Amino acid sequence: MPRAIASLSLSFGLVSIPVKLFSATEASSAVRFKLMRADGARVRQQYVSDAPTDERAEEVAATPSDSKRSSRRQDPPPLAQSSNVRELRAAEILPPQRALDIDEPTLSVVERDDIVKGYEFEKGKFVLFTPDELKALQEASRQTIDIVSFVPQETIDPVYYDKAYLLAPEKRGSKPYSLLHEALRSSGRCALAKWAWRSKQYVVQVRAVDGGLVLQQLRYAEEVRSVRDLEIHLVPVTKPELQLALQLIEHISEEAFDPTQFVDEEKQRILAAVEKKIAGQEIVAPQHVETSRAEVVDLMTALRASLSAAGKANSERPASAQATGSTVHRKPPVRATKSVEPLPRRKAGTKK
Repeated sequence: MPRAIASLSLSFGLVSIPVKLFSATEASSAVRFKLMRADGARVRQQYVSDAPTDERAEEVAATPSDSKRSSRRQDPPPLAQSSNVRELRAAEILPPQRALDIDEPTLSVVERDDIVKGYEFEKGKFVLFTPDELKALQEASRQTIDIVSFVPQETIDPVYYDKAYLLAPEKRGSKPYSLLHEALRSSGRCALAKWAWRSKQYVVQVRAVDGGLVLQQLRYAEEVRSVRDLEIHLVPVTKPELQLALQLIEHISEEAFDPTQFVDEEKQRILAAVEKKIAGQEIVAPQHVETSRAEVVDLMTALRASLSAAGKANSERPASAQATGSTVHRKPPVRATKSVEPLPRRKAGTKK
């Protein structure tokens, strides 16, 4: 059984349900490559500062032969703002695409204990915060998920969905948990709630699924773009075109979404290349055949060609499934209606 992330209380009205929070997804299993030196030695990350140390600053200021560099390193006049505000020196504002070189004498390595966080309120000006000040700003995580309303589940666009969690009842919360689950399923609604977690407040959806409740983090309105902003011009389509498109959809339709049908083929390809590299084999890049992406002039011809290709794929799939011992359930193909491609009229007086 997976390990619970936290123990919370799901509340609405005077009802409080003790629940456990579980992550609904696992961390990304993407193939990651480490940064190495050319000879295979591992490298580590360092933070450097353009501002010279006090000793270096005095040395630069005391060198008359390098007056140009000394003038660049002079401290700016005191700021009128708070002592927490710091303005970047001209030398610290790097030009675009300039690569940092830690061998430059003006750069110094900054230890993690000496690093603080700052907010840039103007170009090159930062207000600094200590760890204690940041901790005071962060909203304390609450152990309650406060339901504020119930809305029809289909009214929430999936584009607002963010991270998902699973909710399971504590031992003493089975009855109210089951009651809320059944009430949500019967009403066709989901709950909207507020939840403060890890220094951020979330709007969340609590919905009923087979076997339990799911807590879904939702994005705020300013975080979501609308397709209307693209000003897409939808053109009218003809009835024969629509019938062929619907027929194509029927040919490649499934009864339900089965996530086990899909695998990360790119990850498998990269891992296979890694195994070859371990075995000492040379990796040869495969030759990709460029497919034609010419503009489709005749939409009806393209739809018929797609329909023919889908029919061939369907006829081959049951044979491969039978070889592997699996069964494929697919809707029977729908034949094209006569309105799509009418038969030529027979001339009068001709025999059948």
